[in-house]
Amino acid sequence: MPEGSRPAPVGAIVIEERYCGPRGSANGGYASGALAAFLDGPAEATLKAPPPLGRPLDVVASDGAVAAFDGETLIATARPAAVAVDLPAIPDAAAVDEARQAYLADPQSAIFPYCFVCGPRRPEGEGLRIFAGAIPESPINAGWWTPGADLADGDGLVRGEFLWAALDCPSAFALRRTGGLVLLGRLAAEIRRRPKPGERLLAMAWKTREEGRKQFADSALLDAHGEIIAAANALWIEVNDPQLLNRLRSENE
Repeated sequence: MPEGSRPAPVGAIVIEERYCGPRGSANGGYASGALAAFLDGPAEATLKAPPPLGRPLDVVASDGAVAAFDGETLIATARPAAVAVDLPAIPDAAAVDEARQAYLADPQSAIFPYCFVCGPRRPEGEGLRIFAGAIPESPINAGWWTPGADLADGDGLVRGEFLWAALDCPSAFALRRTGGLVLLGRLAAEIRRRPKPGERLLAMAWKTREEGRKQFADSALLDAHGEIIAAANALWIEVNDPQLLNRLRSENE
């Protein structure tokens, strides 16, 4: 958007410190969902810069899309988009339990151990604690999630941005990377049904393809009947900058 042509804000987003991914910036899925909430229906959010915590981001609308700004810095954009996933075979409960334990037993699993979604150092009630471990002999990573009452909106259902967040991290782990780092570049999500707090859900994800540094994965949240209540297509970008890698690791120890 050229300088001076930005429309007046239609609202603002303030991302609480609690909703971090890496320390010092927001979980990408949460930030994407918070911006997509200004649109109706399925949407695709693109992150342009790390979403800051604890200060208002102006949201502007133009041509059916929305954008979030931190002062003059463009943080993210979102637009309506279609979402499609080809759901693999759903793992059984025992396999998911074992994958969760394997995730927690491996100190390399959580690159960002304080992440709101996947951080094992976040106590119960302070994070989503979705530990999507690898299902053996399968491309799927999966973990359980039971949303808490504090995640509900005024209608008693879990707010959409938390579903976006829950779709985010599992897709990164499904890339099955050993070493290095990926950061979320784009997330398209569709919410088919918002669950009630206390409903046990299965978060599962699987890699779909790669193009150079671009890694693609899909994810879904399933209810007790195996029905998809939310689904997403994610684009992750490999980080090859040693200085950035070292800084992120040191900040998140």
